[in-house]
Amino acid sequence: MYSLLILIIIGLITFIIYLMLKKKNPLKFIIIIFAIIIGVLLLFGFRFTASSALPMGSNVIKSINTVYGKAVLYEDQNNTFGLAKINRSLGFLYHYSGGTSDYLIEGSEPFVAAGFGNDEEDGFMVGVKSNNHNINYIVVGNHLEDISPSDTYKFNMETVKKHPESYQVKEVVDQYAFFVFDEYSEKTWTIRALDFEGNLLADKLFGNGDARYIGW
Repeated sequence: MYSLLILIIIGLITFIIYLMLKKKNPLKFIIIIFAIIIGVLLLFGFRFTASSALPMGSNVIKSINTVYGKAVLYEDQNNTFGLAKINRSLGFLYHYSGGTSDYLIEGSEPFVAAGFGNDEEDGFMVGVKSNNHNINYIVVGNHLEDISPSDTYKFNMETVKKHPESYQVKEVVDQYAFFVFDEYSEKTWTIRALDFEGNLLADKLFGNGDARYIGW
């Protein structure tokens, strides 16, 4: 798609040069061609800001610069949230390159997590939302092996500090926490929620669909 766009733009620029050589007053032709170039960019999904490349009516909650452009956590006009990969081209053009959407907290869930991406080329982003005011930290990562939902285990902020290479921690701000990792893995899809004192309140273990409160 990008190659076709470049060919179209090159063709239009060539046409402009031709008109400038042929016409004494090519200003109106230049304006028309410029409008056509803008129209082509918009038609191909290019925008001039990262936020305008998101689905219509979306509001950026958090964004993180990456090697491909921006990773974005956003809320849409239906009050659900999603994640988007926004590519940057030619230094000033942004293009929506995929994502996931329509996440919301249902029932008594402690938090809901959205993930998008896969390998090192795409990266892997994780967005977490919680309506529980007692949840102050979101921890993504794991060093414990072979934990099943029926197992009890000890975990708190001291655990994270003892194994800093295995975890990333973000404070919940305005109900959200947002992470970007190199790739999807068991570690990057194991999520825990801690209170203000660093005690474990809830988790979402790898392979489990929903987050759960910890009752032990």
